[in-house]
Amino acid sequence: MRLRRAVVSVLAALLGAVASLAVVSPAQAVPESCTDRGYTNGRIARTDNDDNGGGAYVLADLCWKPLGNGYYSTYVYYFVQDTEANGAGAAIRMEWTGIDGETHYDVADPRAWANGEYAWGPWSKSNIKGLYVRACLTNAGSEGHHCGPKS
Repeated sequence: MRLRRAVVSVLAALLGAVASLAVVSPAQAVPESCTDRGYTNGRIARTDNDDNGGGAYVLADLCWKPLGNGYYSTYVYYFVQDTEANGAGAAIRMEWTGIDGETHYDVADPRAWANGEYAWGPWSKSNIKGLYVRACLTNAGSEGHHCGPKS
């Protein structure tokens, strides 16, 4: 009898713990900026390059929908901020795999060029896989350097 009560108590406690986690961390919904444009999937990405030089922060909505050929149509709306006066601007860098199987990069404009400055804008690309964004430092025309982790 005691064993049965103990097992029931443990199961009740585990069920309570699982239920509380579900309330605290629900599944992330597709951002409204994606659904408004007809994209069926999306996520919010936050990243910086604090561990690789510092000075760039990125917040972006990444949206995608399947094209039926194994690739996707994508849309990104981003915010980038320069967080240090270190002689380089801050930029968002998109990284993806193209239909050629190669990894491609694009540093979007506009960019934030001075400490405290910020920029935002859209970016889109079709027939791609594996889209990631990174926060990078940049000079005019560069693909970005001192990038943070993929997000």
